[in-house]
Formats: sequence, structure tokens, C-alpha cells
Amino acid sequence: MNSPGQTRHDDGARDDTRIAHAIDRVLEAERAAQSAIADCEQQGQESLEGARQQRRAILERAQQRIVALHTRAARALEQRLAQVREQQARRVAGAVAQTTDTARMLGAIEKLVDRLLSADEEM
Repeated sequence: MNSPGQTRHDDGARDDTRIAHAIDRVLEAERAAQSAIADCEQQGQESLEGARQQRRAILERAQQRIVALHTRAARALEQRLAQVREQQARRVAGAVAQTTDTARMLGAIEKLVDRLLSADEEM
């Protein structure tokens, strides 16, 4: 049989073994937690980079759309300016033609008046 000192010694050894196993489990749990944290950090970095790439793509598309809108607006403005210039040129040409016609008509009336007056004097 075991003596009381031997029993205490065996109990102490078992306690030490249990404590050692408990410490090992704690250390293993800590390693697992650190590994999970590292995995989460990696996933976070990947998500962050994905978000950055998405932001860059959205920004690039927005810039392309802005350039396209500006280009269309500039073309529309150029076309409208050309139309306005053409209308203005037609108005000026019409006014010049009307002025020329009026001047011719006045000249013709003056000649007619002169002839009529000359004809009266000759009679």
C-alpha cells in the first residue's frame, strides 16, 4: 500500500499533470485565437483593398461620364452657335437685300419724279 506521504506525492503529481495539460490547452487556445485574429486581419485587408479598387473603378467611370457629358454639351453648344450664326447671317443678308431694294426703289422714284418734272417743264 501507499503511505500517506506517497499518496500526497501521487496526488501532487496528478495535479501537476492536470495543471500542465490545462496550461497547454490555454496556450493552444491562445495560438488558435492569434491565428484567427491574423486571419481576420488578412480578410480585413483584402476587403479594404477590394473596396479601394471598387472606389477607383467608380471614380474612373464617373470621370468618363463627366468627360462624355462635357463633350456632348460642347458639341451641342457648337451646333447651336452655328445655327445662331447662320440665322444672324440670313437676317443680315435679308436686311442688306431689303436695304438695297429700298435704295433702288427710291432711286427709281427719284428718276421718275425727275422725268415727270422734266416732262411738265417741256410742255
